[in-house]
Amino acid sequence: MTKEGSTEWPVRIRSPRLVIRPPGDDDRAAMIRLMTDPVTREYLGGAVDYASRQALELSPLGLTWGRWVLARIEDDAMIGSITLDHDRGELELSYALLPEWTGQGYAAESCIALLDWAREHLEDETVIAISQTRNKRSVALLRKLGFTVRKGLEEFGAQQLLLERSLREPLPAQELPLQTSADPPPPTRR
Repeated sequence: MTKEGSTEWPVRIRSPRLVIRPPGDDDRAAMIRLMTDPVTREYLGGAVDYASRQALELSPLGLTWGRWVLARIEDDAMIGSITLDHDRGELELSYALLPEWTGQGYAAESCIALLDWAREHLEDETVIAISQTRNKRSVALLRKLGFTVRKGLEEFGAQQLLLERSLREPLPAQELPLQTSADPPPPTRR
């Protein structure tokens, strides 16, 4: 396989409760909501303006390598998204869940499944993730997944951490609860 992605695309990955799959037309409303929800966007650069929302509503979802939706196995309903791409020149992991699905272990489950797939199918040695320092829940999860801080930086007017992990190091088992009541609470509607 190459650093740009596997020779097979689109790819579907299963975890115990999720299907990580390409977006479809039925996901449009949930995808727009995910990309515009103020709670979800709190740590992702802030609210999306009206013009950007209109552009999202009119644009095709399309199949792009490395961009998936997270859907529940039992009903295929989209609950979030996950990305593994090379936008910054390095393999980068990013994820977002609709607010009602946070705090239930779905982010950890999807990250483990996708990183496990990447270990098997990609040539990359490391993967990075970027999180706002204020997003303590995400930073805690990334650390539990084996990420360590490479450096701090500023983006979107906020302090961020660039974290990294080796793809060759073992991943936590899916059965282990990575998100616990001791973790910072998820963001809530104001």
